[in-house]
Amino acid sequence: MGDYHGEHPDSSTCWDHTVDQRIGLIADGLSSNDDIRKKLPGLRTLLNQYLSPEVTVEAPDFQKRLLRVFRDSEYDFAYQECLEKLTEDEKERVEKFVGDDKPLKEVSHDFDMCLSIGVREHLQHLVGTDCVQVSSAGVKVQTLGASSTAANGAAPAEVDVKGLSGRGALDWLKDKDGIFHAFLHKLKDLFTGHHEDHRVVVYKDAVFENWGKVVEYVPQYTCIPSSVAGVQRIVKYAKDHDMGVRCAGFRHSWAPIFGRSGQITISLLSLAEATKIPNFTALSKALPEWLLHKTELQTIEVLSGTPRVKGNTLVRVGVSTTNEQLRRWCVSNNKYTYPLNVIMVEMTVGGTNGPICHGAGRRNKTLSDLVRKVEYVDCHGKLQTVDDARLLQAAAGSFGLMGVITHLTLEFEPMTYALMKPEKIPVVRAIPPPADLRDDDIPPALRVAGLTAADRAADLARFERLATDSYYSEWFWFPYSDKCWVNCWDTTTDGTGAVDYPSDTQTFLMFLSQFAMNVLQNAAILDELIASLQLTEAAVTLISKAAMLVLPAWDQPVKTYLPDALHFQRGIQNVRVLDVEVEIPLQPAAPAVEEGGKLTAAIDYKVVQRAWWDAILACYRHSDTCPQRMPLEMRVMGGSDMIMAPQRGNELGTCAIEVLTLEAARDLWVPYAEEILASWLSYTDTAGQSLRTRPHWAKQWDGITVDGKPWANRMKNVDYKDARVEFKALLAEIGKKHGWTLADLKKRFSNDFFDDFYFDDI
Repeated sequence: MGDYHGEHPDSSTCWDHTVDQRIGLIADGLSSNDDIRKKLPGLRTLLNQYLSPEVTVEAPDFQKRLLRVFRDSEYDFAYQECLEKLTEDEKERVEKFVGDDKPLKEVSHDFDMCLSIGVREHLQHLVGTDCVQVSSAGVKVQTLGASSTAANGAAPAEVDVKGLSGRGALDWLKDKDGIFHAFLHKLKDLFTGHHEDHRVVVYKDAVFENWGKVVEYVPQYTCIPSSVAGVQRIVKYAKDHDMGVRCAGFRHSWAPIFGRSGQITISLLSLAEATKIPNFTALSKALPEWLLHKTELQTIEVLSGTPRVKGNTLVRVGVSTTNEQLRRWCVSNNKYTYPLNVIMVEMTVGGTNGPICHGAGRRNKTLSDLVRKVEYVDCHGKLQTVDDARLLQAAAGSFGLMGVITHLTLEFEPMTYALMKPEKIPVVRAIPPPADLRDDDIPPALRVAGLTAADRAADLARFERLATDSYYSEWFWFPYSDKCWVNCWDTTTDGTGAVDYPSDTQTFLMFLSQFAMNVLQNAAILDELIASLQLTEAAVTLISKAAMLVLPAWDQPVKTYLPDALHFQRGIQNVRVLDVEVEIPLQPAAPAVEEGGKLTAAIDYKVVQRAWWDAILACYRHSDTCPQRMPLEMRVMGGSDMIMAPQRGNELGTCAIEVLTLEAARDLWVPYAEEILASWLSYTDTAGQSLRTRPHWAKQWDGITVDGKPWANRMKNVDYKDARVEFKALLAEIGKKHGWTLADLKKRFSNDFFDDFYFDDI
């Protein structure tokens, strides 16, 4: 239940109102406006019951009834439009949940969705353009033009030529009429005479669009190999035809690090899995292995060898392996685990390694720092390896410029178990404001009455301890929320009582939460609600409240497998967002002192506090338009040994901080992000020198201006001025051993951005 109780100040802005007070304002407004209340049936009752001290509305019920409002509205079709994006099976299960009055825990057994959802997606071969698959078993052709169905609405036309060799099948098709004649003949060198296990699927002129919808181009061919030999054939074909090659996985990046028009894009996944939203990877827990389409590029195997740390294990992983597959493998064997990872399971190992992605916790570096060997196909189509620790500083985080990486050997640790105990803490107590931020500058809605100087000191000490010592440390603040979600925890080697987290029911509820966000951001009727109430934050209030309700808060720790805790939020792929992140080096509180032969220094978190609160205050300054509609998120992590890592050189650690928004706020986003960045990039050390604050390579920096110039200019000429030279020198050293040059890389594996950033002198 909420804390509104019917009273609120006269003002109607989030500056003065807590979340529950704003929910009360929405309920009051619905009471006094018959027209808008009828258009949102049941919303007033839901909000009043949520606020009532006599009624408890649990998170599943809130989600269900909120969705029911839009399902039952005769004036808004956002629910129906979002529902239509699901398959028939998923539609049935979502509608069963929304329409059932029993609590989720009583009907969860009916939701075999948690076990079988995604089967249809994995079986479905989604084709957005003309496609051909050729192997020794024959040729399969699917003709769809530009849509997923034929023009007359019929099923896709298929020609399956069985019993012919690859070349024989091509000769057969050569004599037939059809749009594939020239296409197949031109590509025959790529396919003929190869075993079925080395098949390659090819799409012609398939439009490439990244997940964040800020990158779009049209490669001449999109190839989906299933083996190393397939990758080699693609690269040799590109060399013979003077074409470039770049790779993509789930396409989950906002940066211009993909391919370019007229060239070849290698997709590490089927187009169904890479492009279709909603994606049900996280919900497909009981899929049999044969439905997961494992190929040679999705292998996971324990190797013999000597890791850098005694007791660790070397694990060879194919680059097409998804985080979900890797998570399941770790939990299933219960022996080894990666010590860090990104939150999303809808990512490939290759996709997280290339742009040097990260997790959280000061003891953890980046994912690329875990790499002990890189296997790649070079510009001549030859399979090569790099395992020298010094050369790996470039090879393990090379953005696909060195070649097409096929497998990575990573150093895993023994399985440990997270003692998760997430909390919801008042914003001013979770990360206390900087000492020089006056109380009057803090929104009244966020102030906590009666805080003493001792309370503030204790809050700061607690935050500093969590940031400094926790195995994993992360903070979330949803726009205009009164509380911060704190997800900081430590590990244990004792696996007794460990549970798989999240449970099927919790995962399904996360999926429903994301579905609800998509409905809310596309609901035009909310514009009428905003106009009626003169409360611009109405929609964001509902989004934030729905999201915060789903995030857990426990009195006692829950023990779960480390990879489960790292991927605590599932199905994030299903809500498109825009995302800007920077990495800020942690600063010493005083000069370093020598202890045990090492220089150590306490950490001064003033810059971290400042960065957090600068973002919160910017959000409140723009509450009239609400450009930020997803959380402010901060993680504290280590440094990195990778030459091009933004965390490199951060000996005390790194503050990774980001702001996100929903697709619906795209037109408002860039100026808002630039305003926050102006603050984040302005911080200095105690000597007055600008901090080495850099963007996350995979997040949004292209198209953003800092210091009056494109951010990429600063990255090239300031942030990575010396690192670029060092990086290219190591690549050239690798090339000298393997028989290629930097000019070869530019021709075969670069794109427009990298041509300028790295190869401007070639």
